[in-house]
Amino acid sequence: MFLLFSAGCASYTAQTQGLRATWAAGNYAGAAQIADSGAHRSSSTDAVLWDLEAGATARASGNIAGSITAFHAADALFEYWDTQPEISISRESESLLVNPTVLPYRGYDYDRIMESIYQALNYWQVGKFDEARVELNRALDRQQTAMKNNEARVAKAQQAAAQSGANGGYDAARAQSDSHFQSQFQQTYSPLNGLKYYANYVNPVATYLRAIGLLSRPLSATDYESARVDFTRVQAMIGHNAYIDADCDLAAQLANNNGAKMPPVTFVIYETGQAPDRLEARLDIPLFVVSRNVPYVGVAFPVLAFNRQFSPGLVVQAIGGAALQTAVLCDMDSVIAQEFRNDLPDVVVKTLVSAGAKAAAAYGLHQATQKNDLLGALTTISSVIYEDVTNRADLRTWVTLPKQFQFCRVSSPADHKLYLARSGYNERVEIDLPDSPVTMIYVKSTLPYSPLAVQVFTLR
Repeated sequence: MFLLFSAGCASYTAQTQGLRATWAAGNYAGAAQIADSGAHRSSSTDAVLWDLEAGATARASGNIAGSITAFHAADALFEYWDTQPEISISRESESLLVNPTVLPYRGYDYDRIMESIYQALNYWQVGKFDEARVELNRALDRQQTAMKNNEARVAKAQQAAAQSGANGGYDAARAQSDSHFQSQFQQTYSPLNGLKYYANYVNPVATYLRAIGLLSRPLSATDYESARVDFTRVQAMIGHNAYIDADCDLAAQLANNNGAKMPPVTFVIYETGQAPDRLEARLDIPLFVVSRNVPYVGVAFPVLAFNRQFSPGLVVQAIGGAALQTAVLCDMDSVIAQEFRNDLPDVVVKTLVSAGAKAAAAYGLHQATQKNDLLGALTTISSVIYEDVTNRADLRTWVTLPKQFQFCRVSSPADHKLYLARSGYNERVEIDLPDSPVTMIYVKSTLPYSPLAVQVFTLR
């Protein structure tokens, strides 16, 4: 009874409906209140997620101190889960009986990388430049760690599938080779094949921001060359870009001339849209029992649903200057989908083993009690309710991430004024620039019609 009750508790998706709606409308202060409340009352199962939501929403609303605190809490939980065994026998057994959401959310690798990126931006805004450098280095370190962990995870999933049929267990490898299951699987996940991916676990934002940090506040002359190398790496990730060309040229000039001064420059970062949602798709899996009536059973698998409504770009212009269009620095759809695709073999094996075991057990109970009409009816009803409640995919995800990061860079105008407008919209947001060699304008919008949130800060 406890297990059924636990499985039936409100899902994270249900709990965050208000947060999603408020966030999408561009009410970042309201979203921050909801996320902060969720972080304070969250169970340990979803605590990491609520801290991440609280950090992102506080940041978007301009509460940088609150964002730093929330991301610190998320980071502490990341470190805690890293010290725990990957699988707890008792919790994993409960997951097989109920659903994967009873297991603690440990954070995807892109969560960890984005947490470091946002925290670095926070530190920049409060003038803690050394701490920002540490966070950006950590973001890149986390990318390397993720690649190593992925290799081990893939090998483990393959081994688990091969061994799943031993001792009478559900044969996941056999199920995956079933032609009907394969056909559904390929059709369901075919949208993942249409994306342009970066290298595994690479997020160009981390490399780009580190390059800006090295260029803006070098600890030695060699940092200029390191910045040039990082800008070149970004170019390799996203393709040729005139803004990166200018950055590389400036870094090379400063590296080769110790007397050169940093010309006034403004970097613009534009967060637009919303990251993919996770939804359920029902796929039929073979039951591997002798039956004419129930050869397959429907099982819930997670799928990504991409959000199509977003502002496609930002126009940046100085009086008398050319209108500059932001370019895509990082497509978070691709970042998230790449990791989703990497995790899919492990998710499929665990789902098949869990669902297959529950379905086979329910079928066995039905067969054993079918001669007793009352008992058989009660058993059938109970098993149907149990399978419906427990057959759930894990749809937990950081919902306040953007769809894209875009960027441009411009020589800071002498009158210290720039104007922003979303592509295709009649609007003009005037920005007063501080008198600084290096300025960053950070802009955010969720839906095309939601208001622009603008933050301006100096890096030097």
